[in-house]
Amino acid sequence: MESQINNESIAAFYRRLKANISIERASAIFTWLLVSAASLYSMLMWTSISNTQVALAAVLFLSYLFFWLLLCRKTEYKNATSVRLFLLVTTFIIVIAVYFVVPFVYTAILMVVWSAILPNFMKIKTAFILSPIWSLTLYLVYGLYWDFVGMGVTAMLFWTFNLFALVMVASTIKAKESREKVEMINLELISTQQLLGQAAEQAERVRIARNIHDLLGHHLTALTINLQVAGRQLEKLNVGLSDESSKKAIKDSIEQCHSLSKLLLSDVREAVSDIRMKSNLNIKQAIIAMTERLPNINVSLDYPGDITITDVNTADVLTRCIQESMTNALKHSHAKNVHIAFLQTEGLLTLSIEAALSKQQKKSKTTDIKPNFILGNGLKGMQERLKQIKGSVVFTLNNAAFITDIKVPVLDHD
Repeated sequence: MESQINNESIAAFYRRLKANISIERASAIFTWLLVSAASLYSMLMWTSISNTQVALAAVLFLSYLFFWLLLCRKTEYKNATSVRLFLLVTTFIIVIAVYFVVPFVYTAILMVVWSAILPNFMKIKTAFILSPIWSLTLYLVYGLYWDFVGMGVTAMLFWTFNLFALVMVASTIKAKESREKVEMINLELISTQQLLGQAAEQAERVRIARNIHDLLGHHLTALTINLQVAGRQLEKLNVGLSDESSKKAIKDSIEQCHSLSKLLLSDVREAVSDIRMKSNLNIKQAIIAMTERLPNINVSLDYPGDITITDVNTADVLTRCIQESMTNALKHSHAKNVHIAFLQTEGLLTLSIEAALSKQQKKSKTTDIKPNFILGNGLKGMQERLKQIKGSVVFTLNNAAFITDIKVPVLDHD
């Protein structure tokens, strides 16, 4: 039992380690290891370099790795922009310090690794404009301080390496954003396909219900009325005593037919009502299809069985609002858990979408910053969609979650 627990703990640790260390980060750490190990080994073999200088170089290499890992950390920081900028500048200064301590030009590889992070923090155009600065530092330190020959050409070569790293990382980020956009479009198409399928089924059910009501229902009503008239006319008919028994038999037959026609008419009306009731659009499947493939986010759905949505446009608007909320949860609030809840009262459908904030964001938010909340284009579009179906939406941002409360009137548009 204890061995099984240990194995499960090791497996869980491995999964967390695998999630936190990406291929790109692992390759950067491996590069740092080779550069630092080669530099320290060469410095130890170089008799003119003191042990103090070697120790200082080791401290700088370890400091570079420490601050670089903090800089690449996926978890949000409080005052994230200022913290990331501080880490970025600190790592840059450490590389310059390495230049002054380690007499090997290939330590500029650390600057290439550092520059590969820049597309995550600034525009690629800005990084291109600033790139000559860190290439110039290589030339100044090793050309003037260490008095190395040919540093102009070497600095130019490492500058091209920096540009290559910037271009490759920027292309990777752009490709990732494109994949995410395509994935969201694909999810939108899946949910739309679900709604269209249900809309087609709804239209067919309504058509059948109307035909039954308009044709069979009307004919049965006419038959019931005619049987009732026939019964009354039979009562007015004067017959002899010998025919009285026949009159009574006919009257009983008419009354029985009248009862059967009324019962059949009641069954038809009940069947029509049942068909119309089942023609409600169940957008639960569309929501599940849209949210089940979202990366790194857990979506819980509360969809009671008494939800009544008969208008295709209303169903589409609600689905689009949920999709926009999911996009915001992924891009802005970095939510790991989203709760979607439907509630229907008389004439009103309420939809609540609660995206829990990350721990770092919870610490940085005040109790309620709704007065300072600025609507983006996506949330404004949500307001416009809901306005078209006479609905409303309220956005609330507090220290725990970003909440979207939607209210839509329940109408039968058949």
